[in-house]
Amino acid sequence: MTTSKNKRMPNQRGAVLMVSAAVLALLAGVSVMGLQGLISQEKGVGNQRIFDKLSDLAEAAVIEAISDLNSGNESLDEIVAVLDGSQSGSSAGVSSTYEITALAGSVDARGNQIYSITGSATVSGLNQNVELLVARESVGSAVVGCDLVRLSPNSSVDGSVVGKTSSSQVILENSNVVVNGDVTSGGTITRNNGTITGLSTENDARVCDPLDSATLMASQTYYSGSAGVSLGGQGEQSLLSADYDDGNIVAGDEITIRSGSTVRLSGDLLMTGGTLILESNSKLLVTGEITLAGDSTVNVTGDASIYVVSGLDIAKIGNDKPDIVFSSEGKLDFYVRGDFDLGDQISLNSAGRADQLAMYITNEAVTGLVSLHKQHIDGPYVGVVGRFLFRDDSGWRLANGNNGNNGNNGNNGNNGNNGNNGNDDNNQDNGMSGGNSSSGTSSWCTGNTANNDVIDLISNMSFKGTIYAPTYDICVNSNVDFEGTVWGKRIELASNAQGVSASATDSGFKIMFWR
Repeated sequence: MTTSKNKRMPNQRGAVLMVSAAVLALLAGVSVMGLQGLISQEKGVGNQRIFDKLSDLAEAAVIEAISDLNSGNESLDEIVAVLDGSQSGSSAGVSSTYEITALAGSVDARGNQIYSITGSATVSGLNQNVELLVARESVGSAVVGCDLVRLSPNSSVDGSVVGKTSSSQVILENSNVVVNGDVTSGGTITRNNGTITGLSTENDARVCDPLDSATLMASQTYYSGSAGVSLGGQGEQSLLSADYDDGNIVAGDEITIRSGSTVRLSGDLLMTGGTLILESNSKLLVTGEITLAGDSTVNVTGDASIYVVSGLDIAKIGNDKPDIVFSSEGKLDFYVRGDFDLGDQISLNSAGRADQLAMYITNEAVTGLVSLHKQHIDGPYVGVVGRFLFRDDSGWRLANGNNGNNGNNGNNGNNGNNGNNGNDDNNQDNGMSGGNSSSGTSSWCTGNTANNDVIDLISNMSFKGTIYAPTYDICVNSNVDFEGTVWGKRIELASNAQGVSASATDSGFKIMFWR
């Protein structure tokens, strides 16, 4: 037995050695395969890094092209270098370019031209291209003139410029005028080597007054009675719907017109201080004139509206300036009939957004009124039975045509609805510095006639919002900045005036898709 067992042991040892050798060989193979996998994976990671870098560089070149397009520096059908390979460090030897091509006959749903932008990048001898289709997204209208838009030297507009009627003219005075946007005219465009970064379109006539100014104020019921009480001078007040003879809001007053309430005044509203708070869906109707002066504030906390029949004057007193301020959700529609004066150095809606303030100015007739109105500079308030018909060239007259005392008085002779009335005399006494639209035009704002009222935006003022006044000539003086839209019959921007569309920062070239 012992001898047989000893004979079998060498065979067993041989089998073990063979199995061990096979296991070692298998492990060696697995190790080699693992090592090869690691090497391959590392190469793959390295290549992926290069391809990722290629993609990033090619896309960066496309973004650079869009930036150039938006700034008006596009070079169509030319290869433009972004990185030229001369970089040092990790970017050494890296290059990228872009090429912009206008696709002939290709427009989006709004008729905007479609462009192809190809970005190319080279890294370590490897190349990659990406393509992006974009379309020009027209910026909002900053300046709209029914018959004329004249842009004086060194004036600039970030937004569209539009001349509405078939006889309209858009004139860029010289090569220093810049319009960063489209220019459209129902008639002609005169460039004089001025810069237009967008499209230029002539003979594209549109409606001058799509909102129909004659109806803007007609739907309201204005107060013309005698309530025997004035608004203001009582500190803090919270008002529901009520009627007043007039108003005099002074420093220390805080008057709130509650949500859904309507407050009506048959005479004038003068604010030389204090705060008027307009809550959501509140409404203020003033049959006389509104004067915002000094350190007075209109605070709008919701969607609200103001209607004033006999003009608006916004002026500073000394260094104190009025303002209209908004909560994040507030919006004010301000309807003005007659004179519209914004004084020197006024900054209106300085902290708000341009889409929060809209001023609609009309010189159309406002009928259905039984009003109180000053008859003469030194005269008392006189109650008039009947209704008023307001006209371009006069303060008011009776509906039955009996102008009587009004035909030749100082109030009417010189478009003096507000220009020479008692309130303006008081403004002088109080040191107010108001606008001068009732006295005529700026020396450079030429060609106005007696048929068109004038809105004169004084030098060194600024505002955010919309001025919609399609029956008025608008003179935008030097160093006036506005953000929003100015819409008039004829508009002239003086030298160094600057206009920005409310939507200009959100416009330019929109990305359609990559391919």
